[in-house]
Amino acid sequence: METSYGCWNDRQAVELAQLMLRDSRQHGVFFYDFTSHITGWSEGAHFITGWTASDVLGQPTTIFWTPEDNKHRLAEHEVDTIRVVGIAENERWHMRKDGSQFWCSGISLALSDSVGRHTGFVKIFRDSTNLRARIKYLENVAQECDIRMKDKDVFTGMVAHEMRNPLSPLKTSVELLKHLPADSARQARPLSVISRQVVFLEKLIEDLIDVTRVQTGKMNISYSTVILQEVLYEALHHCSEAAEAKGLKVHHVMPPVAIYVEVDPQRLLQVILNLLNNAIKYTPVGRDIWLIATIDQTHFLCSIKDNGQGISPGLLPKIFDILTQASSSDAGRGAGLGLGLAVVKEIVSRHQGNVEVRSDGPDKGSEFIIRIPVRRPRGSDPEPFPPLDQCS
Repeated sequence: METSYGCWNDRQAVELAQLMLRDSRQHGVFFYDFTSHITGWSEGAHFITGWTASDVLGQPTTIFWTPEDNKHRLAEHEVDTIRVVGIAENERWHMRKDGSQFWCSGISLALSDSVGRHTGFVKIFRDSTNLRARIKYLENVAQECDIRMKDKDVFTGMVAHEMRNPLSPLKTSVELLKHLPADSARQARPLSVISRQVVFLEKLIEDLIDVTRVQTGKMNISYSTVILQEVLYEALHHCSEAAEAKGLKVHHVMPPVAIYVEVDPQRLLQVILNLLNNAIKYTPVGRDIWLIATIDQTHFLCSIKDNGQGISPGLLPKIFDILTQASSSDAGRGAGLGLGLAVVKEIVSRHQGNVEVRSDGPDKGSEFIIRIPVRRPRGSDPEPFPPLDQCS
């Protein structure tokens, strides 16, 4: 016999029928008519369910279904599905003779005669209880991991907030020391180191807090209208000392006319600062960094480009993932936790924008480009209410 789907001979068909209906215990097969009464029962069906052919022939297929499923008339629904679709597949609990249940994975088909008239139905099934148990185990493990991750996020947030407490008096002390007469010139350098490390710790703490906000869905965007260039100049000002310390030249190119944008100014400043600090960190002494801003009909674009260490091709696809830098030393980017870029991606996404990275490889520089709508997108998060003491 040959069809458009393949070919087989009568002997092969007989052997398959014998295998499925008499020899196989892994698969059960039973036949039933238009009234959903069982007309045929295989050895595999007997082995899986415990019912013999004499137990079930002439019985309704509902004996095979659980009481809950019979309440919803799912046996009837399966027949209707076959008539409309031509096939019905399901995975659900079914009954054994002893009253126990097994997880059944099965397929039901319509049988036809030589002229295409339906003559009844056949169901081929197997006992997948062990597979179901493994799936359930994995689901439980995943749920436990999710709970532990949430607990970790809460713990991380608590630690970050607690770290703020000793950091505040440290910052104050450093500022006071800067204004006191120095006993010797040797005091200036260690004081400068302490000052820079305090700033680094402050940024790390803020990144940790933002990461927990991201992972718990609590990062808010508060929109207002600002001049894009003012935000960018503020970012450049904050980074100037670090750039000068490494002898880096930071160039900037911006539109000559004030560009008004609707964004969260503090979050946008955070994005630009993260990207500039990242460029400063991975650009060797004496090289260049560029901040370029432009605008099109709907979006503004900011590009932070450097001719520094670059990024390897293997790291590019996961550069915005949390802890990427901690797990990779590619292109010298093994230092730090890699929190800043994850926060950048989230803030830009919350503005319904996107961020991309380009690099030709190690020591060939890199470029980060953010693209954000000029106007606040419809359906974005509502602006928060002012504090009660400002509503009077």
